[in-house]
Amino acid sequence: MCIALIVWTVRDVYRGAMNMETALTVIERIAPDSGIRDTPLDGVQLFRVTDPIDRAPGVYPPSVCAILQGSKRAYYEGAVHRYDAQHYLCNSMPLPVEAEVPDASPASPVIGLLVSLDTSAMAETLVAYETSEVDVVSDAEGTGAGLVVAPWDPGFRGAVFRLLEVLDDPVALHVLGSARLREFLFSVLRGSAGAVLRQRLGRGSRIGRIVRHVRDNLAEPLSVDDLARQAGMSRAVFHRRFKEATSQSPLQFIKALRLNSAAMLITQGLSVGGAAARVGYSSPSQFSREFRRQFGQAPREWRALNDELDVQASVP
Repeated sequence: MCIALIVWTVRDVYRGAMNMETALTVIERIAPDSGIRDTPLDGVQLFRVTDPIDRAPGVYPPSVCAILQGSKRAYYEGAVHRYDAQHYLCNSMPLPVEAEVPDASPASPVIGLLVSLDTSAMAETLVAYETSEVDVVSDAEGTGAGLVVAPWDPGFRGAVFRLLEVLDDPVALHVLGSARLREFLFSVLRGSAGAVLRQRLGRGSRIGRIVRHVRDNLAEPLSVDDLARQAGMSRAVFHRRFKEATSQSPLQFIKALRLNSAAMLITQGLSVGGAAARVGYSSPSQFSREFRRQFGQAPREWRALNDELDVQASVP
């Protein structure tokens, strides 16, 4: 009994030892430089932004972004999503967004944790959650696009800190890493973003599957009729449910995803023609026209003005 009490006490002290200050110290040790750093856990990255980033187009992957210092803004369909050390961003499907980091400097960088939802760990956690005895009937119908800003509740906060603890301890990482990642994902499913996440990624999420198909096949012809057939819906039903999930019609969404992806590719150094072909444009004039309409600049002007744009703008 005494041994059990001692073990429990040590464990509790260890888990309670980390706060925001110590968490930032851990990230400083693991990722001291500006940029994005992979970790040994699949889909888990740390990032540091040391300069402001102007509003720029990007494609946010399915992911959870927890900022421990500073803030970012994401813009989607007229809405502004601000997230910081009190609010995390949960994105359940690939979305064409614009993002910015208004305030960052070497002395006061924006620091955060990015966890992909396109992993086996997420799939396994979601299946376990949905097959448990808890009530998991979807309560996210009609909640709109799967881009959610949620508060850091106690469960999420504890899961973030415990995940960072194992990243800073090679032995704990080997023994507990996958469990801590599952705990983190569970905290998101249990939190206020969980309903939308389950709706877009869970069982029967046909629209989520179609959105991922679009993202992975931008260079291919994509017709609404074909996508509706893949989803097993009539064109009218597919159009309605797609718009409920993304806030855009299928054609609007495909165009926005293609143009945002092309803008990112051009910024990263790909030629204008190469970027257009990569995202499915066979007509350079059509690409240039639609690009200018979307971003207010021709593709070549965009490249000249954004040669030094930090690609971290596309990171949630």
